[in-house]
Amino acid sequence: MRFVLVARLAMVLAVAAGLGACAGVPDSAVLHPVAEKAGIGQPVSVLAATTRQRSAADPRDFTSEREFGLSYDAYRVSVPPVHVPGEIEWPARLPGDPAKSFVVTGSQRLDQAGFARDVTRDMKGSGEVIVFVHGYNTSYQEAVFRAAQLKHDNEIREAMVAFSWPSAAAVTGYLADREASTYSRDYLERTLDGLARMPGVKRIHIIAHSMGGWLTMETLRQATLRGRSAFLPKLGEVFLASPDIDVYVFRTQLDVIGRSTPPITVAISDDDQALGLSQWLAGDVPRVGNIPADLTDAEEARKTIARYGLRVINMTKAKGADPVNHSKFVGLLSTLSQMKRGETQARSGLLSSTGIFAVDVAGSILQVPFRVGAAIAGR
Repeated sequence: MRFVLVARLAMVLAVAAGLGACAGVPDSAVLHPVAEKAGIGQPVSVLAATTRQRSAADPRDFTSEREFGLSYDAYRVSVPPVHVPGEIEWPARLPGDPAKSFVVTGSQRLDQAGFARDVTRDMKGSGEVIVFVHGYNTSYQEAVFRAAQLKHDNEIREAMVAFSWPSAAAVTGYLADREASTYSRDYLERTLDGLARMPGVKRIHIIAHSMGGWLTMETLRQATLRGRSAFLPKLGEVFLASPDIDVYVFRTQLDVIGRSTPPITVAISDDDQALGLSQWLAGDVPRVGNIPADLTDAEEARKTIARYGLRVINMTKAKGADPVNHSKFVGLLSTLSQMKRGETQARSGLLSSTGIFAVDVAGSILQVPFRVGAAIAGR
């Protein structure tokens, strides 16, 4: 017993060290605009909706405290010419240098009318919006810059909205983050409903990472139960990247939500150490995002995938973008975007159906035999 406890403590410390390695994020002042340099950096427009409280010291900053309501802001983020896809080049010191790091060159506090105006502008006539919901241990500024990185690297033409719930942005804040994400369910639903009611919005897509997957699924579940949420008829792709959700809870959520068109995409990786820690904290109940991919009940898998209409992507063989393999989705999205564009033009293709897919070491997505459906079904 003592050996087990020591081993688990070692795992906690190792994962914490890995997460801490990603924590070299500057404070909220990194979102204060710097002077733009002509011809240097590529501009990206990101909108933000948040349940965080504004700082009393500087209203441009947000804290980890909860707000009874939503705040909106618009950012113009400059991506440096030395940018490496999948990375966020944080400034070594503030203010940042547009030639070397991500910087904000413009920001504006918005009311609901201004938010709607900017969404319409950023859609550029596409009628589509992508909402990015971040995960555990994420600051407001990291959520904004990650949304900018995803939009830039994946050549996203749609409007990009970062929905930021009040994460403590601390490795030790897991339980507080779980409560803060749950607190934000009604506000995420309100954000999605508001987007759906905006003139010209035809489709709303969601990219949710880690604990953001829990928040997203809870929001979809309660919206389905209400039966009157404006966004549901306009809901497009739902991409759950390494979702930090109890597998049994996930099944009950899907029982309410039902089949979705297009299918809900679930990206998993059984070497995700961050979700391994989450599993331990939750009494060793597996998380959806780290389901072992070697289960072989093909018949049960087929039934499960068909019942819930899922598209599951196994990222285990893909190279991780972080030491604990919790952010593999960052590299996966570019491949998915290219495939979806090609299939849209061809009107059919690999990702148009439900099933199990795998990412090989080269980053290609291949269809494979059904293998994880039984685990997702909570058997």
